Amino acid sequence: MGFFVDRGVGLGIDRLRIIDLVTGDQPIHNEDETIWVVLNGEIYNYVELRSELESLGHKFYTTSDTETIVHAYEVWGVDCVTHLRGMFAFALWDSRSKRLYLARDRFGKKPLYYAAVDGVFLFGSEIKAILKYEAVKRRIDYVAMDYFFSYMYIPSPFTIFTDVRKLPPGHYGLYENGEFKVSRYWDIHFEPDNSMTEDAAIELLYAKMMEAVKIRLRSDVPVGAFLSGGVDSSAVVAMMCRVSSAPVRTVSIGFTEGTSETKYSRQVAEFLGTEHREHIVSPSAFDILPTLLSHFDEPFADHSFIPTYYLSKETREDVTVALSGDGGDEMFMGYTFMTDPSSFRVYSKLPSWLRRPLMRALRGMPGNTRLRRMADHAYQKDYGNQSPAERYAMRVTSLDKEGLRALYSEEFGRNHTPIDPYAYVVNLATESGAADPLDAIDYATIRSYLSEGILTKVDRMSMAVSLEVRCPLLDQELMDLVGRIPARLKLGGGEAKRVFKRMAVKKGLVPKEIAYRKKHGFGAPLEAWMQNDWRDFTSQALDPVISKNYTGFFDRERVRQLESNPFVNSNRIFSLVVFVQWYKMYIEEELWGAPRPSIPN
Repeated sequence: MGFFVDRGVGLGIDRLRIIDLVTGDQPIHNEDETIWVVLNGEIYNYVELRSELESLGHKFYTTSDTETIVHAYEVWGVDCVTHLRGMFAFALWDSRSKRLYLARDRFGKKPLYYAAVDGVFLFGSEIKAILKYEAVKRRIDYVAMDYFFSYMYIPSPFTIFTDVRKLPPGHYGLYENGEFKVSRYWDIHFEPDNSMTEDAAIELLYAKMMEAVKIRLRSDVPVGAFLSGGVDSSAVVAMMCRVSSAPVRTVSIGFTEGTSETKYSRQVAEFLGTEHREHIVSPSAFDILPTLLSHFDEPFADHSFIPTYYLSKETREDVTVALSGDGGDEMFMGYTFMTDPSSFRVYSKLPSWLRRPLMRALRGMPGNTRLRRMADHAYQKDYGNQSPAERYAMRVTSLDKEGLRALYSEEFGRNHTPIDPYAYVVNLATESGAADPLDAIDYATIRSYLSEGILTKVDRMSMAVSLEVRCPLLDQELMDLVGRIPARLKLGGGEAKRVFKRMAVKKGLVPKEIAYRKKHGFGAPLEAWMQNDWRDFTSQALDPVISKNYTGFFDRERVRQLESNPFVNSNRIFSLVVFVQWYKMYIEEELWGAPRPSIPN
């Protein structure tokens, strides 16, 4: 660990050594030691930046990427962040100006939390570090709680605690004269070049993606890759193989429930000649749930964090850095939830008086069928003549405002009116300024699900085992190119990720059958676990909520109803289990030695 302390200012870091293992210890300073910085992450273009800064007369005392930040700040001030190509959260202290400068990367790959309490400003990569300061209260932010039960994550700038905030992705903050001001320095822009042909897009995409992969191979420790057998990770690994002198080490994860994709990752590994191994995740993963949740510091219920942890753990056995295919579905419109399902076209043509009665009848059918689940979703959401962005919001939320009302107890409901969770992504779609509704929805997906959900999951679970994960598909220069590719080339004729798949096949990166196979996703088999292996565990976890009105937040009868149908309600049940586990760890008396909070008033 490294520290810098100077008259009421302190910086500290526990570094994962990746670049410059000998002289790169942090905090790092400039020539006269008036500027100090700590960095979580990597600056991939540090070689080019160093050359530019040295030509301007700056002297370096390390070979680390971190030192480029202090000299870049000397040259460009707060705009230095626009010159950085990487994933990062850093804190810089300028002793001459008495200024603290915090910044977070464009997509939010690295976390940065802060709190201002009683004239003291605190910040860190983990909420638990800030909670060490006794003046920071562990009061639950009920708006954040609404977001959690609607989206399974809590978006920036909220955290579950009222006293703690997140610095949003693509933003920096300045703390001066007792005030903290946050500013955006980057955003996604969709300005499609409608004259671009598919062939031209393929060539541009291949060149820019190859560059993004190459620059992320810079490391003084071994580098490997996640390999799911999908087109995204397979294409990344294929490019690694083309520029690496030794075989690339790859790891994949499977499940015992028959939903594994390991046969596909094995096929790709054989095709590319990687050093490959697999790990099978069993339902016993429930046993480590509290440990995994402790790395998030707040409720987080995307169950794919479970396989992500095991994937990271297995990968860390061989390497310290891994490249992943994260971002491909968001950048190239690969999600089915981005467009209306085919059933909507039928549903929307039904007379309005028939829609809900028909869905009510279908959701009451026996058996665990997809039709029954779709009917339940349509019944609860009440699809109609909403805008594309509003229907998108319906598809990506677990609960709407009325669903939140039903979940919460009458006592809690008297003191808290749930937000309209749809407004979050609808406002993002509007904020995009995109002319094409698909681009607007893609913008909302990147800013919400990707930045606040997927990247949170990957960072916490990889850092839990001291593994650094790099995402070539989330390079900002690649994003600038993607923003110029028309939506029809990304999602055209019902073909998701069209230009990306065709690029991967045309350039010989992956076999055609891999590029065009049915998408499975990277979640745990939660429905099967909830109905079978986890049923007793979830019942035990939620029994206090039902029998004793534990926490006081939830309607006991509603929780009982949800638990009675684990197939339809698996995600909602898991969210409740996660919240209860988190509450025990972060609020309960035995952990903090403080009185248990009462129902809010």
